[in-house]
Amino acid sequence: MRRSLIALLLVAGVVGYVVWQRPDPPAAPPPPRKEVVVQYADGSRLWSSTSGRPRTLLVKRVLAELAEASLSYDSLQVSGAVVRTSIDAKAQTVAATVLGRLVAPQRELDAAVTAMDPASGAVRVYLPGFRYTNDMVSEVQKEPGPGLLLADGGRNSLKEPATPLKVNATYAALAAGGVQRKPHLVTEVTAADGSTRYRAAEAGEQAFSKEFADQVTTRLKGNPACNGMACAPSAYTSPAEPRKTKHAWVAGYTPELAVTVWVGQTEVPYDDGLPEANVDADLPRVIWQEFLAG
Repeated sequence: MRRSLIALLLVAGVVGYVVWQRPDPPAAPPPPRKEVVVQYADGSRLWSSTSGRPRTLLVKRVLAELAEASLSYDSLQVSGAVVRTSIDAKAQTVAATVLGRLVAPQRELDAAVTAMDPASGAVRVYLPGFRYTNDMVSEVQKEPGPGLLLADGGRNSLKEPATPLKVNATYAALAAGGVQRKPHLVTEVTAADGSTRYRAAEAGEQAFSKEFADQVTTRLKGNPACNGMACAPSAYTSPAEPRKTKHAWVAGYTPELAVTVWVGQTEVPYDDGLPEANVDADLPRVIWQEFLAG
């Protein structure tokens, strides 16, 4: 009996050893990656993962917005996503042309333009600057200057440094009768099989009273520099150098579109020989008006 028990234990040990030595089954191969396409609002192609073109700051911002909505780039590749943005191809081109003519030749300057539909929060134009490293629309905050301050005394007063995207969202709320909506660049995401993976929300909240919004609109339209439209030019000067304009803004709107322009010293100079910028405080207003006229 004892010998049988020992033999049984030996057999069990051998079997266990063999099983322990057996290699793990091979891991399942990762799902195949498909093309990711990013489109303008009209369905024309803005970028694709198979084009060989690098991701611009605009494309990076689009993908970051989706990541914030729990749609990672890997998941977009697995599903073969088509990302429809809110960017208006024509308006984007007009804004880029105006900046290219009025700002780009001055190498010490950088500029940003963003435009938004007040009724939906959809961003129609997103030009984050010339330097390809700093997103001047949504990542870099600058002092607004006295011309942009709103006298409601609340969280929307723009008393602290802000991005052009935040400034524009605030002025878009004025255009919408005080209703503020979160800016978004992505309208919809569909998978290769046609299913909808994401759709932007357009709900808003009352940030200002309608009475206050109407009062501000009337006051802004009274500025002779704005040609009857609601706009607020503003320049920021350092307390240490009150005669030198560090950067300048204009924010304004029509009932259909809120537009903000920022111009200032480049964050990444091309070379050490660039002079320190003294920004023409009126330049953003000129850009703003030429864009709207285009």
